[in-house]
Formats: sequence, C-alpha cells, structure tokens
Amino acid sequence: MKTVSIITLGCKVNQVESEQIAEKLETYGFDVSMGLGISDIYVINTCAVTNEAERKSRNYIAKILKLNENAKIYVCGCSSENSPDKFKKGDFVVKVIGTKDKISLADSIKSNYNEIENILSSEYKTRVTSRTRADLFVQNGCNNFCTYCIIPYLRGRETSFPLNEIEKELKLLEPIANEIVITGINLSAYGKDIEGSDGLIEVARLFRNSSARFRFSSLEVNVITEKFLSELATFDNFCDQFHLSLQSGSNNTLKAMNRHYTKEEYLEKVNLIRKFFPNAGITTDIIVGFPTESEAGALETLDFIKQVNFSDMHIFPYSKRNGTAAEKLKNVAKNVANRVKEVTKVAEQMKSEFIGKNLGLTHEVIIENQKDGYYLAHTKNFILCYIKSNKKLESNQKLNVKLISAYADGAFAEIV
Repeated sequence: MKTVSIITLGCKVNQVESEQIAEKLETYGFDVSMGLGISDIYVINTCAVTNEAERKSRNYIAKILKLNENAKIYVCGCSSENSPDKFKKGDFVVKVIGTKDKISLADSIKSNYNEIENILSSEYKTRVTSRTRADLFVQNGCNNFCTYCIIPYLRGRETSFPLNEIEKELKLLEPIANEIVITGINLSAYGKDIEGSDGLIEVARLFRNSSARFRFSSLEVNVITEKFLSELATFDNFCDQFHLSLQSGSNNTLKAMNRHYTKEEYLEKVNLIRKFFPNAGITTDIIVGFPTESEAGALETLDFIKQVNFSDMHIFPYSKRNGTAAEKLKNVAKNVANRVKEVTKVAEQMKSEFIGKNLGLTHEVIIENQKDGYYLAHTKNFILCYIKSNKKLESNQKLNVKLISAYADGAFAEIV
C-alpha cells in the first residue's frame, strides 16, 4: 500500500480541505497521515497570508526530499495559486494547482498509481479521527478586498454552501467530535449569495438538537446584531467565544485598510456581545506596522485594545503582499518591533485578567490530550485548562471543572 503525507499550512479552511483530500485518498486505498513523515507521496497545502507563510510553504519541498529523495510531491493552495512557478522545482514535483478543486489531487495521485490493489470505493467517506474539535466548512471566498490581503484574489468571490449539504456533513462529524467549529474564508458573509437566507444563524440552527457543542472561527462586526446574539443565547451548546477581527484601533488606519467599520462601531458590537454573554471570551487579530500607521495611530490602537479588554489576541507585524493595494502605500510606520512588544505585553496582561475573572467558576470542558502529566481541555469561552486526575480520562470526554489558579497559558482546574 502506498503512503501519503499531507502537510497543511495556514487557516482552518486549509485544514478542512486537507482532510477532504485524505478522506478520498483513503477510499482509494492509500495509507494517509497528516504532517511531515516518511512517505512515498506528499501533498503540500500552502498558505499565502504573509511572506513568511509562503516561504515556509516552499521550504517544505527541501524538507521532504531530506526524508525521501524519491518522493513524489503534489502542491495546492493559496501560495501555489499566487506563485505556481516557485513550486515547479523538478521531476519530483508532479503537479501544482491553486485553490480550486483541491480534492482533484486525490484523483491525480490515484491515476499515477494504478498498481494499488486495495481500492475500497469511489464513494466519498468521512475520515474517522479521534479529534476533540472538528471543523465544519460552510463558506468560501471573500469580497472584502482589505488593502493588505491577497486572499480574495486567490480564493475568489464569496460562495455559501447549501444548508442541506452542511447538515449532512454535520451528521458525519457529530459521532467523531464533541465540539465543532463553523468556519469559512469570510464566515460572516454566509448566506449573502443565497436568496431568502437568514445568514449565519441558519447554520447555527442546525445545532439546535446536536450532541456537539459549537463555536464560530472568525467573525466580522457586521454579523453581530441583537437578533443574531439573542438567538445564540438560547443554545445550551453554543461556546461563548467570539473571535472578532479588528486589525487596528485607529480609524485612519482602518480606513486605509479598507475595513468597513470604525473603532466606535467595533466597541458597540463588543458591548452588545457582553450584554448577552457577560463572560464571553473575545479574541481578535491585530496588524502592527501597517504602512500608514503613524506613531499617533499606534498609540491609539494600544489605548483602544485596553478599552475593549480582549481575552486573547493574535498579533502580526505587517507583511507586504505583492498585488495588493497596500503595496503602493507610502510606508511611515517606524519601530515596528517595539510596537509588537508593547501590544504583546498588553495582550498578555488582558489574558491574565480574563483568566483571573474565571477562577472559582465551574466550566464544561472536553478532554483533548495530555501534556506533562496533565489532561488538557478548553472551556466554552476558550480558556486552556490543566487537569489532574487519578482516573484515566478519554479524549473527547465531556466533564465539568472548577478553575483553581492561573498556570502557564491557562489555568489549573479540578474535576467537580
């Protein structure tokens, strides 16, 4: 039996698509593993969100050849959509495609290995894993065209998947994972291209009688409304963590980024979330050193994130992407490394304060894995818990814990 290793870089959507490739390859009789290992065949699912992500994507070819100089390599994803010629290194790279129809790679691999005898079926089957958390991919593409972002050019226009297809996939995932993350390239756009759609809440309604709890991957402020939140508040299995994309706390910078809100509108949405979910984890992304970000704008962002008081933040130095509008902007940003340190320090303090607010409270968690003698699990509002137990706990097991004290990047917790 031929072996295949699938290497995935970047977002949750890439992870879902890699699993779909794996599922189809397994129905064709291949032995599939995820990540870099010794195999006959490799699939690299690339990312292009930053220059660093593209560099890492390309570097995997050299890493693969160190493991197996006779490897056959197939490449797909955003980076190979953006710069396909950079992946055509030699005969060992068999095929390079972009973001469209990644699943076709499975057919290409199969056609090149007709000697495989263990062909199970051409029928699509769900990949059975022991993952605690599974991703439900419901939307592709983006129409926002933020000036710093190349993804709309690579992923194409927004497309929502039909609810009946999403429901079928949900039914396949429920026996596998006790938590499901609803994800998409621009998730908040779900339903805009479907006549009569009620938007993203329609996807949430599929979980009304689900055995799994659910959360959203990343949201834009436009989807946060009283109607949306009031209905979410009726779900016992909704995870009250909102990753609400910000990028900057300066209105001038937001305008230059082509973000379609002001910091005042953003704060209004945060306050609305806390009205319905007082203990919600609110996380975000920040780009530091955008070309037009002045010293005053950087200080404005620092003050604003303190005002919002996030539970956690993802912080990225600006990365110039060829072909975007921001590439042509005059760069006035200075001391970017110091700005990153300042924002990171504030982020760490806010995260510590959020964990502190939750000490003494009881939370539902789902066991994920083990590390250094502790079981690891996340609360619904996404605090990482370190749990000691004299009894063996199983991956994917639900239980209630009380948060006792801060520890590492989360909190010690006791089973109640």
